Amino acid sequence: MNAPMLPPIALKAKPPRRRHDFPAVRGRDLAGVPGRRGLPLLGILPEAVLDPLAFARRMHARYGPVHRFRACGNWNVQLVGAEANRFVLLDEAGNFSAEGGWRPVFGRHFDGGLLLRDGADHQWHRKLVATAFRQEQLQAYLGAFDRNHAALARRWSGDTLDVYELAQQLTFANGYSAFLGRDPALATRQDLLAFRYLMRSAVALVTVPLPGTAEARALWAKGHVRRLIAPLLAAPDDPARTDLLASLCRMRDAGLLDEAEVLAHLTFVIAAAFDALSSATVSTLHYLAADPAWQDAVREELRAAIPDPDGMTLEGVRACDKAEWAVKEALRLNAAAPVLWRRSVRRFAFAGHDFPAGTITGVNPMLTHLLPSLWERPDAYDPGRFSPERSRGRDRFAFVPFGGGAHGCLGANFAYLQVRALLRRLLDRHALVPASAVPPRWHHWPNCRPRGPLPILLRPLS
Repeated sequence: MNAPMLPPIALKAKPPRRRHDFPAVRGRDLAGVPGRRGLPLLGILPEAVLDPLAFARRMHARYGPVHRFRACGNWNVQLVGAEANRFVLLDEAGNFSAEGGWRPVFGRHFDGGLLLRDGADHQWHRKLVATAFRQEQLQAYLGAFDRNHAALARRWSGDTLDVYELAQQLTFANGYSAFLGRDPALATRQDLLAFRYLMRSAVALVTVPLPGTAEARALWAKGHVRRLIAPLLAAPDDPARTDLLASLCRMRDAGLLDEAEVLAHLTFVIAAAFDALSSATVSTLHYLAADPAWQDAVREELRAAIPDPDGMTLEGVRACDKAEWAVKEALRLNAAAPVLWRRSVRRFAFAGHDFPAGTITGVNPMLTHLLPSLWERPDAYDPGRFSPERSRGRDRFAFVPFGGGAHGCLGANFAYLQVRALLRRLLDRHALVPASAVPPRWHHWPNCRPRGPLPILLRPLS
């Protein structure tokens, strides 16, 4: 059998990877911007890591939507609000580098991923990775998702579950299928932990791999992921495969990528999708469990649009607007990506302030999604606010759960599809019922997750 053709991609010659050299920004360079230094050496990092949302709210209340703080030896600027999101994420003037903004957070373990590329180099690699999220790919993934979801519903029917652990296991199984083309039954607990540890390294206060630290766990994880993927890169191509690994290997064989780039893209896509999707999943399940009326409305819509869950199609899943609103509202209350980082490559001005080249600049979806100036009753769960009637006139940059602009998340449709498919399978014969009267406490960095177990009963419907 002939090897499959590569998908048609309009590519120019492969551009060189550009890395910026940023000048240091001192406190006096930002003297006109309100804010504070915090502790010696660590700055505000300990309190920001302890409770990111509470810290963001304090800074916004005291210093306003444009403020600065010191962390990890650098001054950081935070811009809050819809206009700030538009200015930084669209970046029409070319003021910002994503690589420079994310390097201190993820550069140690995700170098070469899309988040750590800029300009023509980023656009070139993005076109290649985007082939994993085409319509025909998503339809193929949908079947794999539902097999995993159906197995989950059978195995845990009638049980009280820690839904964060459930979400982690489930989204990892789905990623194992969609991105590596492997049977999720082959995945080990160590595989899951490796990608979890890589993402959690973003909150490491100590970046020296001392025993027992997050950085030491991340170094182990990096080696484990390399050992997991390396044999798969050497396997012969199967023309029937549609997963990301197979696609990237074909690009490698065509001379478009080298092996290190394939490994970097796989590692970042799997880790980012796994952690962000488990965050969206656990939040959606929690809020629907706590709101039986909306749970019933979503169940009714899903049953009507998808009469047979064994025959799910993209068209059927996408017809479920209320289910999508339920996911969006969960993401509004618990942003999967709380802060989006950039670093300025030139001087820029915003909201009456001037900023020098080299300024580490973050926009804060976590806080913007909860501003009373943008959202009525911002702390209430109200999926109907995303209906066309109630969305009319709202600034589209008031809600940016997947970023925006050139670095907007490629997997947004993948995420909405996966969670709605899960709801179709779970809600068909089960009610989600809170198993604890104690409201969960949420931790918002690097992705939102509950502090401790979040128990929900998967109660069979009569």
